[in-house]
Amino acid sequence: MSRFWSQLELTLPVSFVDWVSAEVVEWGSPGVQILDDERSDTPPGSCTLIIFFDTDAVDDARGRLSAFLTSLGQQAEPFTLGTPEPASEVDWARQWQHHFPPLPLGERLLVLPPWERTYDSGDRTVILLQPGMAFGTGHHPTTAMIVERLQDLPDLDERGTVLDIGCGSGILSLAAVRLGAERAVGIDQDSEAVTSARENVALNELEDRIDISVARFPDRPETGPFRLVLANVYFTFFQQQIQALAEATASGGVLLASGLQETESDSILDLLRAHGFEAEVTDGAGGWVAVTALRS
Repeated sequence: MSRFWSQLELTLPVSFVDWVSAEVVEWGSPGVQILDDERSDTPPGSCTLIIFFDTDAVDDARGRLSAFLTSLGQQAEPFTLGTPEPASEVDWARQWQHHFPPLPLGERLLVLPPWERTYDSGDRTVILLQPGMAFGTGHHPTTAMIVERLQDLPDLDERGTVLDIGCGSGILSLAAVRLGAERAVGIDQDSEAVTSARENVALNELEDRIDISVARFPDRPETGPFRLVLANVYFTFFQQQIQALAEATASGGVLLASGLQETESDSILDLLRAHGFEAEVTDGAGGWVAVTALRS
């Protein structure tokens, strides 16, 4: 880093760390540092992020971040957003290693960073994941809830190719294949996310079973329809793409969806049911929900 970079200090609930990190990277941040914050004024269940931006863009970024956090309502409170300060040098590799411990997901999977390859995984199936700037390390509840539902599908190995919309780091595609899916097709409109996902696929030696592409849904490398669709996205995505999503899901197919706030539960269920899905909220954590929907 150089004198041309600035930083913002943000204290917020732990459950929002992954989500906010993904947002600010999309806005141009080169990365986020998570602090070991033991200060007495940090609320229980919260942590502090140092978010980096180009100095010329940091004021606009601060305003956008404040508006984003406010839009999340009470579930993102309390949060404290500081004013821009000059940024110091950061050893990103060390930061990632310190803040990315082994992560059990559900009853069957274990997410490990590459430097933990020798970790004793017991009877869990391992997913190797290189932390980076793409959303989806498994720590955010929206990711974890979809992975847990994947583990409950009794016929995953019979559903053919899985479509993963907004694949981020590729964690959901990796989880689906590790749990028995034949193949997965992941798409993301962010080219950096696709690069990250492809690296993670290669890290797990699954290039022959997982295809990751730059695409904005409903564009995708395979036409479908698919018997299993994964979508960890925003509610606005469903509002804008619900017809295309219904067409992409085969009759009798399952949609596992998250990225949805608890306050949006009724609206998303009404939307899905109006477009041929039998839908229900199947999980909730930290103000977020996951939905399981069966296409009629």
